[in-house]
Amino acid sequence: MAQVLKEEVRSRILEAAEKVFYKKDYRGAKLTEIAKEADIPVALIYTYFKNKEVLFDAVVSSVYINFESAFDEEESLEKGSASERFDEVGENYINELLKERKKLIILMDKSSGTKHTEAKYKLISQMQVHIEVSLKRQSKEEYDPMLAHILASNFTEGLLEIARHYQSEKWAKDMLKLIARCYYKGVESL
Repeated sequence: MAQVLKEEVRSRILEAAEKVFYKKDYRGAKLTEIAKEADIPVALIYTYFKNKEVLFDAVVSSVYINFESAFDEEESLEKGSASERFDEVGENYINELLKERKKLIILMDKSSGTKHTEAKYKLISQMQVHIEVSLKRQSKEEYDPMLAHILASNFTEGLLEIARHYQSEKWAKDMLKLIARCYYKGVESL
């Protein structure tokens, strides 16, 4: 019974922290606000989390972005165009990520002052490498690496805009499909 109560309190702290970090960001959030949101004494937070940074890590850990495994899986597919490989692997991965969109936004937009400050740039860098691999695989021309960087940055911002303006799961999936279509086939494909 006591273990159930401990897990319930820990869950309340995490839910409250997510709300406060989402609203204020890491630097602006205060443990007193999180405790108030969780309806617990602030000292109880320290029973579960050493400090605010450890609490922040616990909030974002489930969405910490490492697209490398999804990119590797997509690149391992031998058949199909880049867009077909995205449809088979990448789209599902991103849709799962969007289910935890608030945590994604906290990680990407609200982590200044933590070890996760560079998370968005890490994602862009991983995506840039993925795009460079795809370009080499499909094109006979050699492109300036800045093209892959711009595409990676634009796609990442598009994904984050879907998360920031989320309306429903169907809306997010539809927007992701449209962005992917534009990304792979151009605006004229719409």
